[in-house]
Amino acid sequence: MTGQEAELVVVDLPIRELEARWGITRNALKSRASALGVELVRVSSTDTRWPGAFIDLADDLHQHLQQGGTLKDFPGSKASITGGSGAISATKKASGAAAEDLALALAKAMGNTLSLPTADPLRRAKALAEAADNALVLTTDELVAIGVKGVDGFADGDLAFGYAFSKHQQRNRTLWTVERVIGKKPVTDSTAQSLTAGKADKQVGFGLGATLSARAGATIFATNTLR
Repeated sequence: MTGQEAELVVVDLPIRELEARWGITRNALKSRASALGVELVRVSSTDTRWPGAFIDLADDLHQHLQQGGTLKDFPGSKASITGGSGAISATKKASGAAAEDLALALAKAMGNTLSLPTADPLRRAKALAEAADNALVLTTDELVAIGVKGVDGFADGDLAFGYAFSKHQQRNRTLWTVERVIGKKPVTDSTAQSLTAGKADKQVGFGLGATLSARAGATIFATNTLR
């Protein structure tokens, strides 16, 4: 064994020697061992030893007590270590709480994203119907925006989505109008009444008699009778 190896050998000390060194009783020594979490080595019924690895720690505790300290406030005691563990535990709890809050925030954000309203599946149909019924003039970009895909390749008069697409050129710009070819808008009652009123205003010939009184009709007949 070399000199350096000899220096590394740790020797357990009999507790009798430590009792004499520190001037304490057997019970006081055991209390110190318990406070430090040191397990005494029982060699025989008459020989109990303090582990050599903890001799320096025990000397530090003795000096701490000599200066008025207690077993509980010694930095190397089990109580101090437990307190440290409690602090670590508290830190872990705080970290866990922060992680939980983050997870809840992410879940909430994902929930909001999932609850966002989806695109209206009838958006294109409604837009084309409005354009046809109101004779709107649309650009190519506007048709693409409402969902008419491939309009760039449409020719004048092409049919798609139930409409005829008429192509126009104005100042080097392509414009479009659409007309229903399927499901044409029905004539409403107001439209029919308007047409009927227009016809009544333009009555000629025998139809005119329907609008005259009986007396006026007789007068006209007498005036126009051949003599």
